[in-house]
Amino acid sequence: MEPNGQRPLVGSVKAQKTVIANVAHVYELTVWGPSQRDAAVEIVKELEDRRVLFSDYELEVPQYVVDSVRQIREVLHQKLITVREEGALSNHLRSVRAACRKFLDAVGDGGPHRIIIENSFQGGPDSWKFFTALGELHAAMALSLLMAAYGLTCEEQLARILPADPGNGGKSRESR
Repeated sequence: MEPNGQRPLVGSVKAQKTVIANVAHVYELTVWGPSQRDAAVEIVKELEDRRVLFSDYELEVPQYVVDSVRQIREVLHQKLITVREEGALSNHLRSVRAACRKFLDAVGDGGPHRIIIENSFQGGPDSWKFFTALGELHAAMALSLLMAAYGLTCEEQLARILPADPGNGGKSRESR
């Protein structure tokens, strides 16, 4: 007999298990955070506004480049915190965040090697190191992989760092 004369809402144990399974199924289907595609869209939109990824090298001021890369790294870090699922997107974000760290280490983000940033436009080894590191960062972004995985597009200026389209005779996207 039930206490206080109350009866369970569902009579049998089997029926109770069915109700619990149905409720659990609802929670499995509920999207609690942004989808991975939504997160990828936000990342591409953020990168579309980062001149460091697409401006001609001679137009860049090294300190501004470093500041922008720091900001990109922070955006990627924050996005990693909000993306709950482990998978391709989080792996991509981690690798790009690591590429940002590698760039900052290579150009002397503060400390005794700051000379690379200050002298990067004066030619010679410091200039070569700075621009090599910047080119490596562009390549490590792997935006084409991210965009292909989620069916995304980007603004024309950011598309300049995407690989050439093999279906277009190997011409770069900007030369179309």
